[in-house]
Amino acid sequence: MPGQQVGGWPPRECPECRKLFEPNRANQLFCTSQHNADWNNRATARGRVLTPFSIVARTTRNGTRGTPEARDIGKKATSRHNALIQQYRDEDRAAGRMEWAEYMIHRVRLGLETR
Repeated sequence: MPGQQVGGWPPRECPECRKLFEPNRANQLFCTSQHNADWNNRATARGRVLTPFSIVARTTRNGTRGTPEARDIGKKATSRHNALIQQYRDEDRAAGRMEWAEYMIHRVRLGLETR
């Protein structure tokens, strides 16, 4: 977009490495394109694993709705979903990456969509 690459934005923290960098674009979130790709590739891979568990947990209201069999699988899906979220959070913390809530705050502040 015109005027988007004029520079002069304050330093930002890269969600992937947590280092400050000077953005080249108004909506730049990551210090390098590789960090952007790493973050998004990991999010995609994790999402592929989480999505089925999330859908089952939600549609069974965490195992409180549906047939007895649906309730049972809903409870198991909820448990697995929560365990995976915790595992991913622990992995991100160990690697020194930004928490997801903080990442979304950065996106909103830059005017990027939250979806």
